[in-house]
Amino acid sequence: MFRNQYLLTNKSITDQKDTNKIPIGEFSLYFGKDIEHYTVKKNKTQITLLGYVFHCYNSFSEQELIENLLTLDEGEVLNEIDNWCGHFILFLGSKNIKIYNDACASFKVFYGEKNDSKVIGSDPNIINKFFDFEEDPNPDKLRFYQSKFFKKNSIKIGHDSRFKNLYQLVSNHCLNIKNNTSERVFPREKRKELSQELAGKKLIDIFNHLTCLIEKRHTIYASLTAGYDSRLLMAATKNISNKVDYYTFKLPNQKEDYIDYTLPKKITSDLGLNYSFIRIKELPENIKDNILTSYDFPRLREFEQYRNIFPENKKENILLVGFVNEVAKNYLESVKVKNGKDVVRAVHLPDNNYLERYYQNWLNKNQKLISDLSYEVLDFIHWEQDITNFAGQNIHYAHHYVRLFSIFNSREILRIMLSVPPKKRDGKSPIFFKYLIKNMWPALMRYPFNNTLREKGILFMKKIKIYPFYKYLQLKFQNYGKV
Repeated sequence: MFRNQYLLTNKSITDQKDTNKIPIGEFSLYFGKDIEHYTVKKNKTQITLLGYVFHCYNSFSEQELIENLLTLDEGEVLNEIDNWCGHFILFLGSKNIKIYNDACASFKVFYGEKNDSKVIGSDPNIINKFFDFEEDPNPDKLRFYQSKFFKKNSIKIGHDSRFKNLYQLVSNHCLNIKNNTSERVFPREKRKELSQELAGKKLIDIFNHLTCLIEKRHTIYASLTAGYDSRLLMAATKNISNKVDYYTFKLPNQKEDYIDYTLPKKITSDLGLNYSFIRIKELPENIKDNILTSYDFPRLREFEQYRNIFPENKKENILLVGFVNEVAKNYLESVKVKNGKDVVRAVHLPDNNYLERYYQNWLNKNQKLISDLSYEVLDFIHWEQDITNFAGQNIHYAHHYVRLFSIFNSREILRIMLSVPPKKRDGKSPIFFKYLIKNMWPALMRYPFNNTLREKGILFMKKIKIYPFYKYLQLKFQNYGKV
Protein backbone atom coordinates (compact mmCIF):
# COMPACT_ATOMS: atom_id res chain seq x y z
CA MET A 1 0.00 0.00 0.00
CA PHE A 2 1.32 3.45 -0.84
CA ARG A 3 2.02 5.86 2.00
CA ASN A 4 -0.85 8.24 2.88
CA GLN A 5 -3.33 6.14 0.87
CA TYR A 6 -6.37 3.91 1.39
CA LEU A 7 -8.63 1.66 -0.69
CA LEU A 8 -12.20 0.45 -0.04
CA THR A 9 -13.54 -2.26 -2.35
CA ASN A 10 -15.82 -5.28 -2.54
CA LYS A 11 -13.34 -6.94 -4.89
CA SER A 12 -11.08 -9.62 -3.42
CA ILE A 13 -7.47 -8.42 -3.44
CA THR A 14 -4.36 -9.80 -1.80
CA ASP A 15 -3.42 -8.37 1.57
CA GLN A 16 -0.82 -5.65 1.30
CA LYS A 17 2.43 -5.19 3.21
CA ASP A 18 2.42 -2.51 5.93
CA THR A 19 -1.34 -2.16 5.60
CA ASN A 20 -4.25 -2.26 8.04
CA LYS A 21 -7.49 -3.96 6.99
CA ILE A 22 -10.98 -3.40 8.38
CA PRO A 23 -14.15 -5.14 7.09
CA ILE A 24 -17.12 -2.82 6.44
CA GLY A 25 -20.13 -4.88 5.39
CA GLU A 26 -19.31 -6.57 2.05
CA PHE A 27 -16.33 -4.21 1.60
CA SER A 28 -12.77 -4.29 2.91
CA LEU A 29 -10.94 -1.11 3.87
CA TYR A 30 -7.17 -1.15 3.34
CA PHE A 31 -5.06 1.76 4.53
CA GLY A 32 -1.45 2.60 5.29
CA LYS A 33 -0.26 2.19 8.88
CA ASP A 34 0.69 5.88 8.87
CA ILE A 35 -3.03 6.81 8.89
CA GLU A 36 -4.84 7.27 12.21
CA HIS A 37 -8.08 5.27 12.47
CA TYR A 38 -11.07 4.72 14.78
CA THR A 39 -14.03 2.32 14.61
CA VAL A 40 -17.23 1.79 16.56
CA LYS A 41 -20.01 -0.82 16.09
CA LYS A 42 -23.48 -0.96 17.57
CA ASN A 43 -26.21 -3.36 16.48
CA LYS A 44 -26.03 -3.28 12.66
CA THR A 45 -24.31 0.09 12.40
CA GLN A 46 -20.57 0.55 11.97
CA ILE A 47 -18.69 3.84 11.79
CA THR A 48 -15.04 4.09 10.79
CA LEU A 49 -12.98 7.27 10.77
CA LEU A 50 -9.62 7.77 9.07
CA GLY A 51 -7.65 10.90 9.95
CA TYR A 52 -8.14 13.36 12.81
CA VAL A 53 -10.75 15.85 13.98
CA PHE A 54 -11.09 18.80 16.34
CA HIS A 55 -14.64 19.83 17.24
CA CYS A 56 -15.64 23.50 17.06
CA TYR A 57 -17.54 23.40 20.36
CA ASN A 58 -16.49 20.42 22.48
CA SER A 59 -13.30 18.58 23.44
CA PHE A 60 -14.27 15.03 22.48
CA SER A 61 -11.64 12.67 21.15
CA GLU A 62 -12.13 11.11 17.72
CA GLN A 63 -13.40 7.90 19.30
CA GLU A 64 -15.92 9.84 21.39
CA LEU A 65 -17.03 11.82 18.34
CA ILE A 66 -17.91 8.75 16.28
CA GLU A 67 -19.58 7.08 19.28
CA ASN A 68 -21.73 10.20 19.60
CA LEU A 69 -22.79 9.85 15.94
CA LEU A 70 -24.48 6.55 16.82
CA THR A 71 -26.98 8.46 18.95
CA LEU A 72 -28.03 10.85 16.14
CA ASP A 73 -30.47 10.66 13.25
CA GLU A 74 -29.36 11.44 9.68
CA GLY A 75 -30.12 15.17 9.84
CA GLU A 76 -28.37 15.51 13.19
CA VAL A 77 -25.36 13.63 11.81
CA LEU A 78 -24.94 16.21 9.03
CA ASN A 79 -25.19 19.08 11.53
CA GLU A 80 -22.62 17.39 13.74
CA ILE A 81 -20.12 16.75 10.92
CA ASP A 82 -20.41 20.42 9.93
CA ASN A 83 -18.92 21.19 13.37
CA TRP A 84 -15.84 19.05 12.70
CA CYS A 85 -12.60 20.76 11.79
CA GLY A 86 -9.99 18.35 10.51
CA HIS A 87 -8.49 16.14 7.86
CA PHE A 88 -10.71 13.08 7.72
CA ILE A 89 -12.84 10.58 5.87
CA LEU A 90 -15.86 9.03 7.58
CA PHE A 91 -17.44 5.71 6.56
CA LEU A 92 -20.94 5.65 8.01
CA GLY A 93 -22.90 2.38 8.00
CA SER A 94 -22.09 -1.20 7.07
CA LYS A 95 -24.81 -2.00 4.52
CA ASN A 96 -25.93 1.26 2.91
CA ILE A 97 -22.58 2.99 3.39
CA LYS A 98 -22.17 6.74 3.02
CA ILE A 99 -18.80 8.46 2.92
CA TYR A 100 -18.12 11.99 4.17
CA ASN A 101 -14.92 14.00 4.24
CA ASP A 102 -13.75 17.35 5.57
CA ALA A 103 -14.93 20.77 4.38
CA CYS A 104 -12.24 21.25 1.73
CA ALA A 105 -12.12 17.56 0.72
CA SER A 106 -8.47 17.31 1.76
CA PHE A 107 -8.81 13.61 2.61
CA LYS A 108 -9.35 12.56 -0.98
CA VAL A 109 -12.14 10.29 -2.20
CA PHE A 110 -12.08 8.91 -5.76
CA TYR A 111 -14.74 6.38 -6.71
CA GLY A 112 -15.80 4.19 -9.59
CA GLU A 113 -17.13 0.79 -10.65
CA LYS A 114 -15.36 -1.78 -12.82
CA ASN A 115 -16.46 -5.30 -13.77
CA ASP A 116 -19.25 -5.28 -11.15
CA SER A 117 -16.79 -4.28 -8.40
CA LYS A 118 -16.95 -0.95 -6.61
CA VAL A 119 -13.83 0.88 -5.51
CA ILE A 120 -13.11 3.99 -3.49
CA GLY A 121 -9.59 5.27 -2.98
CA SER A 122 -7.46 8.29 -2.13
CA ASP A 123 -5.91 8.68 -5.59
CA PRO A 124 -6.38 7.23 -9.10
CA ASN A 125 -2.93 5.62 -8.85
CA ILE A 126 -3.81 3.51 -5.81
CA ILE A 127 -7.07 2.50 -7.50
CA ASN A 128 -5.35 1.58 -10.74
CA LYS A 129 -2.90 -0.59 -8.84
CA PHE A 130 -5.78 -3.08 -8.49
CA PHE A 131 -8.18 -1.97 -11.23
CA ASP A 132 -7.77 -0.85 -14.81
CA PHE A 133 -9.58 2.42 -15.44
CA GLU A 134 -8.77 3.66 -18.94
CA GLU A 135 -8.08 7.28 -19.76
CA ASP A 136 -11.26 8.90 -21.06
CA PRO A 137 -11.09 8.94 -24.89
CA ASN A 138 -13.25 12.06 -25.25
CA PRO A 139 -11.15 14.24 -27.63
CA ASP A 140 -11.91 17.55 -25.85
CA LYS A 141 -11.06 16.04 -22.48
CA LEU A 142 -7.89 14.45 -23.85
CA ARG A 143 -6.82 17.80 -25.30
CA PHE A 144 -7.11 19.40 -21.87
CA TYR A 145 -5.22 16.69 -20.00
CA GLN A 146 -2.51 16.56 -22.66
CA SER A 147 -2.14 20.34 -22.86
CA LYS A 148 0.86 22.37 -21.72
CA PHE A 149 -1.51 24.17 -19.33
CA PHE A 150 -2.39 20.97 -17.48
CA LYS A 151 1.15 19.57 -17.48
CA LYS A 152 2.39 22.82 -15.96
CA ASN A 153 -0.38 23.28 -13.38
CA SER A 154 -1.81 19.76 -12.75
CA ILE A 155 -5.24 21.29 -12.11
CA LYS A 156 -7.95 18.74 -11.45
CA ILE A 157 -11.47 19.60 -12.62
CA GLY A 158 -14.26 19.48 -10.04
CA HIS A 159 -15.53 15.94 -9.48
CA ASP A 160 -13.96 14.61 -12.67
CA SER A 161 -10.75 12.69 -13.17
CA ARG A 162 -8.90 12.05 -16.41
CA PHE A 163 -10.13 8.44 -16.32
CA LYS A 164 -13.41 7.20 -17.72
CA ASN A 165 -16.04 6.47 -15.02
CA LEU A 166 -13.69 7.45 -12.18
CA TYR A 167 -14.76 10.48 -10.16
CA GLN A 168 -13.71 12.63 -7.21
CA LEU A 169 -15.89 13.55 -4.23
CA VAL A 170 -15.72 17.34 -3.96
CA SER A 171 -16.39 19.65 -1.03
CA ASN A 172 -19.96 19.81 0.34
CA HIS A 173 -20.92 16.33 -0.90
CA CYS A 174 -21.09 12.78 0.42
CA LEU A 175 -20.80 9.52 -1.50
CA ASN A 176 -23.68 7.04 -1.46
CA ILE A 177 -21.96 3.74 -2.19
CA LYS A 178 -25.22 1.88 -2.87
CA ASN A 179 -25.67 3.63 -6.21
CA ASN A 180 -22.16 5.11 -6.45
CA THR A 181 -23.42 8.68 -6.62
CA SER A 182 -22.36 11.97 -5.08
CA GLU A 183 -25.02 13.79 -3.02
CA ARG A 184 -24.92 17.45 -1.96
CA VAL A 185 -24.98 17.91 1.82
CA PHE A 186 -24.29 21.66 2.10
CA PRO A 187 -25.85 24.19 2.07
CA ARG A 188 -29.05 22.75 3.53
CA GLU A 189 -30.61 25.93 4.92
CA LYS A 190 -31.06 29.50 3.75
CA ARG A 191 -28.16 31.84 4.49
CA LYS A 192 -28.82 34.00 7.55
CA GLU A 193 -26.94 37.28 7.59
CA LEU A 194 -25.00 38.21 10.73
CA SER A 195 -23.23 41.43 11.66
CA GLN A 196 -19.46 41.22 11.66
CA GLU A 197 -19.58 41.81 15.43
CA LEU A 198 -21.80 38.80 16.13
CA ALA A 199 -20.04 36.58 13.59
CA GLY A 200 -16.70 37.75 14.94
CA LYS A 201 -17.58 36.79 18.51
CA LYS A 202 -18.67 33.33 17.40
CA LEU A 203 -15.50 32.76 15.34
CA ILE A 204 -13.05 34.11 17.92
CA ASP A 205 -14.49 31.75 20.54
CA ILE A 206 -14.13 28.84 18.10
CA PHE A 207 -10.56 29.78 17.11
CA ASN A 208 -9.48 30.07 20.75
CA HIS A 209 -11.07 26.70 21.49
CA LEU A 210 -9.47 24.97 18.49
CA THR A 211 -5.96 26.32 19.03
CA CYS A 212 -6.13 25.23 22.67
CA LEU A 213 -7.14 21.70 21.63
CA ILE A 214 -4.42 21.53 18.98
CA GLU A 215 -1.70 22.71 21.39
CA LYS A 216 -2.57 19.96 23.87
CA ARG A 217 -1.86 17.30 21.23
CA HIS A 218 0.78 18.80 18.97
CA THR A 219 3.96 20.77 18.55
CA ILE A 220 2.72 23.69 16.45
CA TYR A 221 4.36 25.42 13.51
CA ALA A 222 2.34 28.21 11.86
CA SER A 223 2.83 29.65 8.38
CA LEU A 224 3.37 33.40 8.13
CA THR A 225 3.63 35.71 5.11
CA ALA A 226 2.56 39.32 4.55
CA GLY A 227 -0.94 38.31 3.40
CA TYR A 228 -4.33 38.52 5.10
CA ASP A 229 -4.82 34.73 5.39
CA SER A 230 -1.69 34.03 7.41
CA ARG A 231 -2.13 37.19 9.50
CA LEU A 232 -5.61 36.01 10.45
CA LEU A 233 -4.15 32.60 11.32
CA MET A 234 -1.44 34.24 13.41
CA ALA A 235 -4.01 36.35 15.25
CA ALA A 236 -5.95 33.18 16.06
CA THR A 237 -2.83 31.76 17.79
CA LYS A 238 -2.40 34.77 20.11
CA ASN A 239 -3.26 32.87 23.30
CA ILE A 240 -0.69 30.14 22.58
CA SER A 241 1.87 32.21 20.65
CA ASN A 242 4.67 31.44 23.12
CA LYS A 243 4.22 27.75 22.21
CA VAL A 244 4.18 28.26 18.42
CA ASP A 245 7.08 28.32 15.97
CA TYR A 246 6.17 30.60 13.05
CA TYR A 247 7.76 29.92 9.66
CA THR A 248 7.99 31.17 6.08
CA PHE A 249 8.97 29.21 2.98
CA LYS A 250 11.53 30.78 0.62
CA LEU A 251 10.43 29.89 -2.90
CA PRO A 252 13.12 29.35 -5.56
CA ASN A 253 13.82 32.28 -7.90
CA GLN A 254 12.35 34.91 -5.57
CA LYS A 255 14.47 37.65 -4.02
CA GLU A 256 14.86 37.68 -0.25
CA ASP A 257 13.77 41.32 -0.04
CA TYR A 258 10.24 40.29 -1.08
CA ILE A 259 7.70 41.57 1.50
CA ASP A 260 6.41 38.03 2.16
CA TYR A 261 9.91 37.25 3.49
CA THR A 262 10.96 40.49 5.17
CA LEU A 263 7.74 41.29 7.02
CA PRO A 264 7.35 37.96 8.91
CA LYS A 265 10.91 38.35 10.22
CA LYS A 266 10.12 41.84 11.48
CA ILE A 267 6.78 40.90 13.06
CA THR A 268 8.17 37.92 14.94
CA SER A 269 11.31 39.82 15.98
CA ASP A 270 9.31 42.79 17.28
CA LEU A 271 6.99 40.48 19.24
CA GLY A 272 9.75 38.19 20.53
CA LEU A 273 8.39 35.04 18.86
CA ASN A 274 10.08 31.92 17.54
CA TYR A 275 10.58 32.02 13.76
CA SER A 276 12.16 29.92 11.00
CA PHE A 277 12.96 30.93 7.41
CA ILE A 278 13.01 27.79 5.29
CA ARG A 279 14.57 27.51 1.84
CA ILE A 280 12.80 24.92 -0.28
CA LYS A 281 15.01 22.29 -1.87
CA GLU A 282 14.29 20.21 -4.94
CA LEU A 283 13.40 16.57 -4.40
CA PRO A 284 16.02 13.90 -5.10
CA GLU A 285 15.16 11.90 -8.21
CA ASN A 286 14.47 8.64 -6.34
CA ILE A 287 11.95 10.38 -4.05
CA LYS A 288 10.38 12.17 -7.00
CA ASP A 289 9.93 8.82 -8.78
CA ASN A 290 8.27 7.35 -5.70
CA ILE A 291 5.81 10.24 -5.51
CA LEU A 292 4.97 10.01 -9.22
CA THR A 293 4.23 6.32 -8.69
CA SER A 294 1.98 7.02 -5.71
CA TYR A 295 -0.07 9.93 -7.07
CA ASP A 296 -1.65 10.77 -10.42
CA PHE A 297 -0.05 13.90 -11.90
CA PRO A 298 0.85 15.42 -8.51
CA ARG A 299 2.17 18.95 -8.04
CA LEU A 300 5.69 18.35 -6.74
CA ARG A 301 6.06 21.72 -5.02
CA GLU A 302 3.90 20.60 -2.07
CA PHE A 303 6.18 17.61 -1.48
CA GLU A 304 9.24 19.85 -1.65
CA GLN A 305 7.71 22.26 0.86
CA TYR A 306 6.75 19.77 3.53
CA ARG A 307 9.40 17.06 3.36
CA ASN A 308 11.18 16.69 6.71
CA ILE A 309 11.45 20.43 7.33
CA PHE A 310 11.19 20.30 11.13
CA PRO A 311 12.72 17.87 13.65
CA GLU A 312 10.49 15.27 15.29
CA ASN A 313 9.15 16.24 18.71
CA LYS A 314 7.61 14.44 21.67
CA LYS A 315 4.22 15.81 20.65
CA GLU A 316 3.59 15.16 16.96
CA ASN A 317 4.28 18.11 14.68
CA ILE A 318 1.40 19.93 13.05
CA LEU A 319 1.77 22.77 10.54
CA LEU A 320 -1.00 25.36 10.59
CA VAL A 321 -1.83 27.22 7.37
CA GLY A 322 -4.29 29.92 6.34
CA PHE A 323 -5.84 27.88 3.53
CA VAL A 324 -9.60 27.52 3.04
CA ASN A 325 -10.77 30.86 4.46
CA GLU A 326 -10.60 32.16 0.85
CA VAL A 327 -14.11 30.68 0.52
CA ALA A 328 -15.36 33.74 2.42
CA LYS A 329 -13.37 36.39 0.52
CA ASN A 330 -15.50 36.83 -2.64
CA TYR A 331 -12.52 35.28 -4.41
CA LEU A 332 -14.22 35.15 -7.82
CA GLU A 333 -16.04 38.44 -7.21
CA SER A 334 -19.80 38.81 -7.80
CA VAL A 335 -19.92 38.89 -11.58
CA LYS A 336 -22.88 36.99 -13.02
CA VAL A 337 -22.04 33.79 -14.88
CA LYS A 338 -24.61 32.72 -17.46
CA ASN A 339 -23.05 29.59 -18.92
CA GLY A 340 -20.21 27.11 -18.70
CA LYS A 341 -17.86 29.28 -20.75
CA ASP A 342 -18.32 32.17 -18.30
CA VAL A 343 -17.38 29.85 -15.42
CA VAL A 344 -14.30 28.53 -17.24
CA ARG A 345 -13.02 32.08 -17.59
CA ALA A 346 -14.07 33.05 -14.06
CA VAL A 347 -11.90 30.27 -12.61
CA HIS A 348 -9.03 31.19 -14.95
CA LEU A 349 -8.98 28.04 -17.05
CA PRO A 350 -8.33 27.91 -20.81
CA ASP A 351 -11.24 27.75 -23.23
CA ASN A 352 -12.07 24.11 -23.91
CA ASN A 353 -15.31 22.37 -24.90
CA TYR A 354 -14.96 19.68 -22.22
CA LEU A 355 -14.49 22.30 -19.49
CA GLU A 356 -17.43 24.34 -20.75
CA ARG A 357 -19.71 21.28 -20.73
CA TYR A 358 -18.55 20.30 -17.25
CA TYR A 359 -19.35 23.72 -15.78
CA GLN A 360 -22.58 24.06 -17.72
CA ASN A 361 -23.71 20.80 -16.12
CA TRP A 362 -22.59 22.14 -12.72
CA LEU A 363 -24.69 25.27 -13.23
CA ASN A 364 -27.72 23.28 -14.39
CA LYS A 365 -27.55 21.10 -11.30
CA ASN A 366 -26.53 23.59 -8.60
CA GLN A 367 -27.11 27.22 -9.55
CA LYS A 368 -30.79 27.50 -8.61
CA LEU A 369 -30.42 25.56 -5.35
CA ILE A 370 -27.52 27.70 -4.13
CA SER A 371 -29.11 30.97 -5.24
CA ASP A 372 -32.46 30.05 -3.64
CA LEU A 373 -30.61 29.59 -0.35
CA SER A 374 -29.20 33.14 -0.71
CA TYR A 375 -25.59 32.13 -1.31
CA GLU A 376 -23.35 33.45 -4.07
CA VAL A 377 -22.94 30.85 -6.81
CA LEU A 378 -19.33 31.83 -7.54
CA ASP A 379 -18.39 31.28 -3.88
CA PHE A 380 -19.45 27.66 -4.25
CA ILE A 381 -17.79 27.23 -7.63
CA HIS A 382 -14.59 28.47 -6.00
CA TRP A 383 -15.11 26.21 -2.97
CA GLU A 384 -15.86 23.08 -4.98
CA GLN A 385 -13.30 23.68 -7.74
CA ASP A 386 -10.33 25.67 -6.42
CA ILE A 387 -10.51 24.89 -2.70
CA THR A 388 -11.07 21.18 -3.39
CA ASN A 389 -8.31 20.97 -5.99
CA PHE A 390 -5.78 23.46 -4.63
CA ALA A 391 -6.05 23.86 -0.85
CA GLY A 392 -7.53 20.40 -0.33
CA GLN A 393 -5.07 18.76 -2.70
CA ASN A 394 -2.16 20.62 -1.09
CA ILE A 395 -3.14 19.36 2.37
CA HIS A 396 -3.52 15.81 1.03
CA TYR A 397 -0.06 15.83 -0.55
CA ALA A 398 1.55 17.36 2.54
CA HIS A 399 0.30 14.45 4.66
CA HIS A 400 2.77 12.25 2.80
CA TYR A 401 5.24 13.77 5.29
CA VAL A 402 3.52 15.81 8.00
CA ARG A 403 0.17 16.96 9.35
CA LEU A 404 -0.84 20.14 7.55
CA PHE A 405 -3.94 21.70 9.06
CA SER A 406 -6.24 24.67 8.53
CA ILE A 407 -8.30 25.93 11.47
CA PHE A 408 -10.77 27.22 8.86
CA ASN A 409 -11.47 23.74 7.43
CA SER A 410 -14.96 23.38 8.90
CA ARG A 411 -18.33 24.00 7.29
CA GLU A 412 -19.52 25.58 10.54
CA ILE A 413 -16.70 28.12 10.45
CA LEU A 414 -17.19 28.86 6.75
CA ARG A 415 -20.96 29.14 7.24
CA ILE A 416 -20.42 31.81 9.89
CA MET A 417 -17.87 33.66 7.75
CA LEU A 418 -20.22 33.61 4.74
CA SER A 419 -23.02 35.04 6.90
CA VAL A 420 -21.21 38.39 7.05
CA PRO A 421 -22.31 40.87 4.34
CA PRO A 422 -20.22 40.34 1.17
CA LYS A 423 -19.05 43.97 1.03
CA LYS A 424 -17.15 43.34 4.29
CA ARG A 425 -15.49 40.22 2.85
CA ASP A 426 -13.92 41.71 -0.28
CA GLY A 427 -10.76 39.74 -1.06
CA LYS A 428 -8.73 42.83 -1.94
CA SER A 429 -9.63 44.68 1.25
CA PRO A 430 -11.36 42.26 3.66
CA ILE A 431 -12.85 44.50 6.32
CA PHE A 432 -14.10 41.49 8.28
CA PHE A 433 -10.66 39.84 8.30
CA LYS A 434 -9.14 43.08 9.62
CA TYR A 435 -11.87 43.22 12.26
CA LEU A 436 -11.04 39.70 13.43
CA ILE A 437 -7.29 40.38 13.49
CA LYS A 438 -7.75 43.62 15.42
CA ASN A 439 -9.93 41.92 18.02
CA MET A 440 -7.69 38.88 18.48
CA TRP A 441 -4.23 40.50 18.30
CA PRO A 442 -4.35 44.30 17.84
CA ALA A 443 -0.56 44.66 17.51
CA LEU A 444 -0.64 42.78 14.18
CA MET A 445 -2.55 45.64 12.57
CA ARG A 446 0.52 47.88 12.88
CA TYR A 447 2.11 46.06 9.97
CA PRO A 448 1.22 46.45 6.26
CA PHE A 449 -0.34 43.78 4.07
CA ASN A 450 1.11 42.71 0.75
CA ASN A 451 -1.31 44.44 -1.61
CA THR A 452 0.17 44.36 -5.10
CA LEU A 453 -0.07 47.18 -7.63
CA ARG A 454 -2.72 45.15 -9.44
CA GLU A 455 -4.80 44.80 -6.27
CA LYS A 456 -4.46 48.52 -5.56
CA GLY A 457 -5.69 49.21 -9.09
CA ILE A 458 -8.69 46.94 -8.52
CA LEU A 459 -9.51 48.72 -5.26
CA PHE A 460 -9.41 52.05 -7.08
CA MET A 461 -11.78 50.73 -9.80
CA LYS A 462 -14.14 49.53 -7.07
CA LYS A 463 -14.00 52.91 -5.38
CA ILE A 464 -15.08 54.70 -8.56
CA LYS A 465 -17.61 51.92 -9.28
CA ILE A 466 -16.32 50.75 -12.66
CA TYR A 467 -14.98 47.37 -11.54
CA PRO A 468 -18.19 45.35 -12.21
CA PHE A 469 -18.15 46.55 -15.83
CA TYR A 470 -14.42 45.75 -16.08
CA LYS A 471 -15.06 42.21 -14.76
CA TYR A 472 -17.91 41.76 -17.22
CA LEU A 473 -15.65 42.71 -20.13
CA GLN A 474 -12.90 40.47 -18.77
CA LEU A 475 -15.28 37.53 -18.55
CA LYS A 476 -16.59 38.02 -22.07
CA PHE A 477 -13.42 38.90 -23.94
CA GLN A 478 -10.36 37.72 -21.98
CA ASN A 479 -9.47 34.05 -22.15
CA TYR A 480 -6.59 32.11 -20.64
CA GLY A 481 -5.64 30.35 -23.84
CA LYS A 482 -7.47 27.66 -25.74
CA VAL A 483 -6.81 23.91 -25.68
